Amino acid sequence: MQREKALQLEDLVFRFQEKGKRNILDHVSLEIEAGGITVLMGSSGCGKSTLAAVAAGLYPENGGFLESGDIRLFGRPLKELNQQQRAAYLTLMFQNPDLQFCMNTLRKEMQFCMENICVPPEQMDEKIACAAERLGVSELLDRRLHSLSGGEKQKAALACLYVMESRCVLLDECFANIDRSAAREILELLLRMKQEGRTVIAIDHQADLWLDAADEIILLGEGGRVAARGICRENLAAYRPVFQEQGLFYPQAPERLYPPRPAGDPVLSFRDVSIRRGQTVKKKWSRKPEPDEPFLLRQASADFPRGCMTAVLGPSGSGKTTTFLAALKQYPYTGTILLNGRDLSRLRPRELYQQMGIVFQNPSNQFITQNVEEEICASLRVWDRQMPEEACRQRADQLLESYQLGRYRKYSPYMLSQGQQRRLAVLSVLAGGQKLLLLDEPTYGQDDRSSRAVMQQLRQKIEDEGLTVIFITHDRALAAVWADRIYELCGQKLVERAPEELCL
Repeated sequence: MQREKALQLEDLVFRFQEKGKRNILDHVSLEIEAGGITVLMGSSGCGKSTLAAVAAGLYPENGGFLESGDIRLFGRPLKELNQQQRAAYLTLMFQNPDLQFCMNTLRKEMQFCMENICVPPEQMDEKIACAAERLGVSELLDRRLHSLSGGEKQKAALACLYVMESRCVLLDECFANIDRSAAREILELLLRMKQEGRTVIAIDHQADLWLDAADEIILLGEGGRVAARGICRENLAAYRPVFQEQGLFYPQAPERLYPPRPAGDPVLSFRDVSIRRGQTVKKKWSRKPEPDEPFLLRQASADFPRGCMTAVLGPSGSGKTTTFLAALKQYPYTGTILLNGRDLSRLRPRELYQQMGIVFQNPSNQFITQNVEEEICASLRVWDRQMPEEACRQRADQLLESYQLGRYRKYSPYMLSQGQQRRLAVLSVLAGGQKLLLLDEPTYGQDDRSSRAVMQQLRQKIEDEGLTVIFITHDRALAAVWADRIYELCGQKLVERAPEELCL
């Protein structure tokens, strides 16, 4: 007996610009059965997130051009459904949760979601309490969404989808910015949703967490077309060549590519640093935190050696990103932070940023132009105002080619995928010439080929120019393979770990 189809895409052709430009989705046909868990994998920029937005009806209503194709949700043509009807069939969780929130707390966001599907007000409190308890996010309900960590925001977005009770949930990188323990908790929830009869479609770059849960893994190639499907744990080995051909992560034990570099003198040092949760970023960054707020860091000390790559690990919401913000004088702390032996409190902002660059968790927040090539040129001009225009553009194009972004030089940065945006952000900061680089989840949204390219470029900068790199990651394998020194934020301390200590 043939099973019902949750999603049917037939000959989709979609682009963001008028005719003559590249098709993001190029004659894509795909059917996904109802009632299972299906994982879509593909190289960075192949069109996965665009496919999700088109399937949910966000495009072309909110941008782009659907030249041809037919979309059906549970057998019904998408074009015949209004927004409320669509939500009953399919809801989408964005790759960047910040783009999804409209209200200032999770409770209000969940109420807003239910208002949009006409849930009676008298039922909302019970539904919110039930969903929050099942997802383990009750403590997040009344916290400001902007104060949540990346992982907490991901859980909050999933809670909003859960409370809408759609027949199908489509998740774009739902494990991004979440530690493995939290990812397993979400996976257990998704399995329960499957048992309740819901369909789960997940976009991801890594298959390992899904192998025991997914009914099928589908690999997408150029233009979003299906490269291989029907993949599961039992036949995974047969598809290894396809994973490698597409530049995707193949589940296997990590292998270190470079010997650890010997630790030199510290470029950045923490001495008895304490940071509390819930403080707001203000101009007077050094004000003392309120005494009733819980600690994220408490009298923590650590040294980050010059000319090395240091990883910072820790559970979602433990304070990793906030620690970076403190090092940038953007978040209040007590204790002492030293940069090249000088107390951070004595450094002017210009002097600080001449020495230290950062790529944030959401790279789109730091773009300053509307053109990919110009984004790199702008960084080059900051540090060499005398560089001739032609030389500047030639150097920008060389850098873009090295990060597989050359074909997008005339695009807006906001038209790139999340993985491509992250590469552009890393590249624009590297063009600035600072000797200390802070990276928040540098390989989030990247396929294996792009991740290696980013990390190898950073390693080469370390070898050739004495760059120091400190990166936050939830990817313990990434830390074990690339980092010269590893700290884990646990028990409100920065605890040093050896690569072999990591539970991969």
